[in-house]
Amino acid sequence: MSTVDRGGPTAGQGGLPENRAARVIDFDLARCRRIISDLHYRLTRFSNSDRFYEEYELALYEYFEGRGVYGEDEDELYDNFQSEEEFSRFLSWYSLYFVTDEYDKTFPELYLDRRKNQLSSLEREILQSYSRSVLSVYEVQRIDPGQGVEIRDIFADRVFTLVDAFAAKTLCKWDLLYGGLIEIRGYQLLGGMPITVIPQKLRRFIEINLLEIYKEERENYRNFRDYLKRASAEICALVENAVHNAERPETPADPEGDRSTLTSLLYRVDDYGAFLDTIERSPVFAALEPRKPGATLPAKVLRFHWLQREGTKGSLQSAPGTLFLKRDSLVAQCTSAKRAETLRTVLDRMFGTAIAYRTTVHKSVEKPAEPAATEQSAGFAEGASIGREATSRPFENWIDEKISAIGNITPREAVKTPEGKRRLIDLLKDFENQNERALRRGLKGQDAVFFPVEQIRKELGL
Repeated sequence: MSTVDRGGPTAGQGGLPENRAARVIDFDLARCRRIISDLHYRLTRFSNSDRFYEEYELALYEYFEGRGVYGEDEDELYDNFQSEEEFSRFLSWYSLYFVTDEYDKTFPELYLDRRKNQLSSLEREILQSYSRSVLSVYEVQRIDPGQGVEIRDIFADRVFTLVDAFAAKTLCKWDLLYGGLIEIRGYQLLGGMPITVIPQKLRRFIEINLLEIYKEERENYRNFRDYLKRASAEICALVENAVHNAERPETPADPEGDRSTLTSLLYRVDDYGAFLDTIERSPVFAALEPRKPGATLPAKVLRFHWLQREGTKGSLQSAPGTLFLKRDSLVAQCTSAKRAETLRTVLDRMFGTAIAYRTTVHKSVEKPAEPAATEQSAGFAEGASIGREATSRPFENWIDEKISAIGNITPREAVKTPEGKRRLIDLLKDFENQNERALRRGLKGQDAVFFPVEQIRKELGL
């Protein structure tokens, strides 16, 4: 640790303010960051080398599968990246958190195994930390301006002190973030992949969905942490889709054929053989290239077209829906939300327990998606709605009015039941988060409407 005073021995004299803070530089932390950056570069080159081409292709399929997108080959999938930023995010995930199919290890683990004798002790420590790291959901507990952020893993109930001045500048109290952490020589740092900021109102949705999916597939994982590690592509897609739908809900103006949106139904395939046998005999589904009897199955994806009605003629490319089938997953795509609902009814009735519905994804196909949640976008609209609500009625009456967000009961009634109290606490966290965002934006005068969170908590005994 070193203190550098650029004012020299005359600091505080000659017109310089005496209370000027000394600049503190932690050289050990700076060295760690420099080596981490260098390791990221080497891991990216290592993971993208020709020897791992099949792993890279598999990672592309995994990444887009959860987003309801399929392609015939790598080039077709690559075209689905909406921006250089999204592609860079994919590369970070692939290089640091993707579990390889052949070796059952991440690339930091592989690199450590193969280059152990060529690495310094600090480099080995960093790679070992990456080997232990998983992507998870964290809640911001406290901000230390200019220094870092105290965050809590909502699944492991552990608290970490994140040393990151930029995070302290952009995050607000009660923000949720999806990302990874590494611990080096006592420092807890972000794990290389850009974080996704999640609105507080989505916490229960994401928490419940991940726990339910893990419960359904528990036999495939050693524990919940192993699930977070091995299903990171699916989880990342679920989080990003939830944020996208919450911030910019897609509602087709013409539900019978809105070409500006693509609606995808995501299923888990529990009985691949039964599903394949049924769909190949069905008169309302057709394959572009029907399989010959006894032919071996393709290694990757089977594509079927939904004809909607038996005997429909014409080009399969103009069919109202397309199905992409893998051994353990199914994606059904339609250019209409209403048709997707009809197709879901058909699939559920025809295939029964062979498949299990997971979620629906709405995606714009006309313009690139905006970043999921930047410091400016996350919560801005929510904050504006709070302001409008706050100015329309006195705060002192709020605890005795029915609030839809907590089950259409009053806050005073909500604190009497565990579920009502939980919902109320979540709502107050959301309000406090919006208050802080308003302060960060520097709102003043009539625009500065702040919900009296502490006053409400005190009055309700929270």
